[in-house]
Amino acid sequence: MLSIICNRSLVTNSKVRKVVIIGGTGFIGKYVAKAFVQDTNTSILMGSRHSKIDDLKLWEGNQVLPPMKCDITSQDEVLETCEGANIIVNLVGIMHENPPIYTFENVQHLGARNAAIAAKQNDAQLIHLSAIGADPKSEVPYARTKGLGEITIREIYPTATIIRPSIVFGPEDDFFNRFSKLARFLPFMPVFGGGFTKFQPVYVWDLAMAVAKTSNQSLKFQEFQGKVFEIGGPKVYTYKELMQLTLSESGIKRPILSLPWQIGLIQGFFLEKLPKNLFTITRDQIKLLKKDNVVSNMEGILTLKDLGIEPTPAEKVLCTYLRP
Repeated sequence: MLSIICNRSLVTNSKVRKVVIIGGTGFIGKYVAKAFVQDTNTSILMGSRHSKIDDLKLWEGNQVLPPMKCDITSQDEVLETCEGANIIVNLVGIMHENPPIYTFENVQHLGARNAAIAAKQNDAQLIHLSAIGADPKSEVPYARTKGLGEITIREIYPTATIIRPSIVFGPEDDFFNRFSKLARFLPFMPVFGGGFTKFQPVYVWDLAMAVAKTSNQSLKFQEFQGKVFEIGGPKVYTYKELMQLTLSESGIKRPILSLPWQIGLIQGFFLEKLPKNLFTITRDQIKLLKKDNVVSNMEGILTLKDLGIEPTPAEKVLCTYLRP
């Protein structure tokens, strides 16, 4: 997700919109590309941190352009890659740092800045994927740099559209799939502090369609310039309810036990020092679990409803990929 693959030559047909998707071959990126590719007047530039392009052959036809590798942390490479773009979608984000280059600051704050500069230079529409809970004053680096990224984008390119999703689910997600796998190893499913924190999981295809509908492919896109969307599903769950939902849709029976927050922080202290694996959790992730992750009712915040998208219930989709 840290790099993008792009065409070296510009789109010659003036009627064809050139869409650069930064982070385009990640979980969300592939769905966003499929949402855009429904418009035959769109050329898609997918993204990957690798130079291999086999995974990019997702559709027939010539809408997916030949690739070029480019790193989001390099301003020069981002500018070169986005040359001639009509729409730039920045999906890049990380949950774990890989210093010294791939830190939250470099990727989510300064990387967002690079995308904004590229959009301004090309007079392109910028759609930036942030997160519910983005907060420039947060003590948690993930949330703080998401918030700083939003501020930087607004300063450089005020007409950018910012989209903040809650937990995103789908066949390749790293949330429900991970806890379903954990349930097969653990004698019980842990939650912290009673598991009362609230979440509003959104289906990845609903999110992808939201991105496409806020673009200048849409007749209403001018209404969405400079706006902020918060994207969530049709139902709010507590953390404990999400664990129960995961077990139910996975066909697994396990007790759910609540652990004190302090125990979670102690676990994070040790596990975050080990190589990333199925059991990895960090102290910062524990801290994020203390805050609700749902669509707010703040004035000026738009939602799926404003785009005419009916959100998909998690129960309708999870059963299609969690059961063996």
